[in-house]
Amino acid sequence: MNAASDNMRWVMTNVLPQQMGLEVTNILYRYTAIKDPNTGMIVYVQNEDAANKGEYIFRSVDDWTGLPGNTIVKSIPIDAILGSRFGDGEIKIEGEGTVEDPFVIYSYRFDPCFNPQSSPSCEGYIPDIPEVPQVENPLDENYVQDELDRKAVMRSEEDEEEEREAVEKGAEEDPDEESLEERLGIAIQSALAATDRAAEMANSIPAAYTIALPTTEYKETVTISDNKAVARALVSRRGLGLAQDKLHQELVRSQFER
Repeated sequence: MNAASDNMRWVMTNVLPQQMGLEVTNILYRYTAIKDPNTGMIVYVQNEDAANKGEYIFRSVDDWTGLPGNTIVKSIPIDAILGSRFGDGEIKIEGEGTVEDPFVIYSYRFDPCFNPQSSPSCEGYIPDIPEVPQVENPLDENYVQDELDRKAVMRSEEDEEEEREAVEKGAEEDPDEESLEERLGIAIQSALAATDRAAEMANSIPAAYTIALPTTEYKETVTISDNKAVARALVSRRGLGLAQDKLHQELVRSQFER
C-alpha cells in the first residue's frame, strides 16, 4: 500500500494494521525531484516518534543541492521497530523544487510470540491453570454462623459460671478449715511463746523475794544398847500374834461343827 498516494503527509493508522506484535522491518520509497541544478533542495522522508513528541522514529535525507532533478528509489531496512511507535509520516521539502509521484511502502511482520500466551511454543508461555469450581462453604450461611456464635457464647457463660462457683466454694471452705501444718505451726509457736514468758518471769523475780534454805544435818539420837532384849521383844510379839491366829481358827471350826 502506497502511504503517499493521496498526499505528501499520511496517518499511520490508515497504513499499518492495528495489531499487537506488528513490527516494521523495511521502508521503500520512490519519488521524482523537479528542480534547477543551480538551486538548493533537500527532501526528507520521515515518521514522527509516537512515544516521544518532537522526535522521529524514522528519517531519511536526500540533498539535491547542485544536482539536476531525477527519480530516486531507496530501500531502508528497519531493525524490527514496533508499528505502534510510528507516528504520522510525510515527505518534506526545504529549498527550491518539487516532488512528483511519491511512493512510500512499509514492510512489516507479526511477532507470533509478542504475547507469550498466544502459543505454547513461545518462550515464557505459562500453561493455563484450569479453573477450580468454587465450593460454597456451609459456614458462610448466616443462620449456621449465628448458631455457632450462639453456642460459643453459651460455652463462654458456662465456663465463667463454673469459675465463679469454684471461687465461692473455696471462699467458704478456707476460712473455717485450717490445714494440719497450720495447726501444728500455731501449737509450736504457742509453746515457744509460753517458754519465753516463763523464762522472762524467772529472770524478773527480785532478789529480795528469794530465800536461802539452811543446810541442817539431823543426827541419830536413838541407841540400842542390848540387842538381845530387842530380839526377845520381837519374839514375844510374834508369839502373841500366832496365839491370836490359833484362837481365831478354833472359833471358826466350832461354828462349822455346830
